Amino acid sequence: MKITPATGIANSLLLLSFVLPMVVAAENNETKEKEQKTTEKNIEVIQVNGRRNQANSEMTEQTEHLMAVAGIGNDPLSAVYSLPGIVYAGGDGGSPAVRGSSPDDNAFYIDDLPAGYIFHLFGDSIFNENLIQDFSLHAAAFGSEYGNATGGIFDVKLRDPRQQDIEVTIDLGMLKSGFMVEGETFDDQAFYLSYRRSQIHLFLPEDDEEDDDGYTIFKAPVSDDYQAKYQFLLGDAHKLTFSAAGASDTGGVNISENSEEGRIDPDSIGDFKVTTAFDSQSISWQFYGDDHKMMHLIAGRNVDTTEESFGQGQFININEESYNVRFFYQMAWFTDHKLGFGIDYSKTEVNYSFDIIPYYCTEFDSDCRQYKGERIQDTATLKDQNIAVYLDEIWDINNDWQLVLGVRAERNDYTKQSFFHPRFALNWHANESLTIKAKAGTYSRFPDVGTALKKLGNPNIKSPKATHYSLGFDYDLNGLWFTSIDIYHKELTNLPRSTDEFSFTNETEEDLHYTADTSGDAQGVEWLVRRERESGWFGWASLSWSQSQRTDDLTDITSDYYLDTPLVANLVVNYELNEHWDFGLRFTLRSGAKYTPITGLRENPDYEDHFLPEYGEVNAKNLPVYHRLDLEANYKTQYWGNDAQWTFAVINAMAQKNVSGYYYEPEDGDTLTEFNISGEEDVGMFPYIGLKMSF
Repeated sequence: MKITPATGIANSLLLLSFVLPMVVAAENNETKEKEQKTTEKNIEVIQVNGRRNQANSEMTEQTEHLMAVAGIGNDPLSAVYSLPGIVYAGGDGGSPAVRGSSPDDNAFYIDDLPAGYIFHLFGDSIFNENLIQDFSLHAAAFGSEYGNATGGIFDVKLRDPRQQDIEVTIDLGMLKSGFMVEGETFDDQAFYLSYRRSQIHLFLPEDDEEDDDGYTIFKAPVSDDYQAKYQFLLGDAHKLTFSAAGASDTGGVNISENSEEGRIDPDSIGDFKVTTAFDSQSISWQFYGDDHKMMHLIAGRNVDTTEESFGQGQFININEESYNVRFFYQMAWFTDHKLGFGIDYSKTEVNYSFDIIPYYCTEFDSDCRQYKGERIQDTATLKDQNIAVYLDEIWDINNDWQLVLGVRAERNDYTKQSFFHPRFALNWHANESLTIKAKAGTYSRFPDVGTALKKLGNPNIKSPKATHYSLGFDYDLNGLWFTSIDIYHKELTNLPRSTDEFSFTNETEEDLHYTADTSGDAQGVEWLVRRERESGWFGWASLSWSQSQRTDDLTDITSDYYLDTPLVANLVVNYELNEHWDFGLRFTLRSGAKYTPITGLRENPDYEDHFLPEYGEVNAKNLPVYHRLDLEANYKTQYWGNDAQWTFAVINAMAQKNVSGYYYEPEDGDTLTEFNISGEEDVGMFPYIGLKMSF
């Protein structure tokens, strides 16, 4: 129970109301005075002084539940795959796809600043789980404060540093290890610093000899990441925060002429090496006033780099530097009304150089090798500025109805496009248990960089756009069990399309390589049942149906989207046995994703005696049904007076051989009619042990 000054005064008055009448009946005025003074001395008054800029240093309950999902290594972003409407975009290490949209349609925010790099190459997030304060997923019809997205929004809030003695936490695991330092430096000033490094290279050692499959690892994959904050709490209404974050991934493998890839594409023979990294810095000022007044100004710099080398001297180097400034102000301006106003400004400069054999295709093409171009080189710079202004009006009509009206106006100087995006939300508390929520809005994002670059793409290509509709029903069964149903529909336009004989009428248009002539739609129903923590138990179960399609606007041919996954079921259960042991279970079952079947072989026009697979109708078949069970147990203890936790987990405990795709496996003696097709399997059974200690 929270004790406030008002609570203390109420308790005092209640006590006096019983004491005073008895004193009046038994004693004279002088005795009454003495008794009253004595009584007042014995009354305990607790005074609590609040501050509006209180540090948000503890994790939200919702994020705690995501952290506890089995088999994710306490990574709440990986836990999104246990939520309805989210599927992998490419096996177990892929990026998330949200409600029938492409992974490229999503936007990521870290502490209110847009970010493009929040997942490592192997699918785990770049964040230390000890630092996440809140994680929100907006799957559709999100508010006007978010831009540059037509899919979903992943909004990560890192917590504020704690005012405590300096503490060091060591985290040792089979997949990743790291350390963290946190504590106060002066009154109302505190900091933290975290660093982690992957251990997966220990299980994939570098080798000088060629493997049986023709691949040799010469640079075992390594990833690392860091986060840091220093915060000042100024008075009781201001908060000033300096932040820094970064991550990197690197790895290398030799592709020989005996490998599958080398036999299909001799251009790929050689060393393949990739290094990606980002570093960011930001400064944030927050002001909390009376009557719902709030002001937030944040400025940040972000640098992303990618270096790839492959084949015989081919390479791609990209350096992207961006500056972002965001301002938000909220106030109560009429009775039951709150007005929010914001400005977003970003300036980006992308320096790129490449020497490659390009393939001009999109995710809607069945065979990228049919769009092979001549080897080209270039060095150039792409500069882009985007400014957006948005308004939100929140009207509490009465105790049962709330209306949110928003609008976002944007201007992008690279595409030379302006957008006016209205957004709407209506919440109806039908009764104490049932809430109905209707939302809608329009959205846009910057085109895929590969389709917008000169030489490689079309510098005049337009931005993809979308319209979202969502209807949700939330029902509180008994204060412990909750259920919800969400129905959604998305309309997508101006998606990229590779050029062919249908999309250009003269030679100059052919050089554009891409046009914005694909559209699509996605719709679905999601059902979630959730149990809050009680008697040690909590968890959720979900079932979703969805459909996603894409249409070539020039040929009017419609096909299923490759990430169309009609049925997905998830079960998450956690149980705390006692103060030492807790257990977790996660089970996922989903219908097989779409794939384009290989129907035969064709001769490679560039390399004699080599074959290429011939593909059939786009996304015409389904992969086998996917299912996976992850188990986890955590043991809390102490060593030398310091808190410690052991984690024991088994990923894919049933050793299910889930097929993520089929590929042509070249062998000696292949002909146009005699060849071998193999299935590519996801991760097998993998046991895991980790130890975390605080000093």
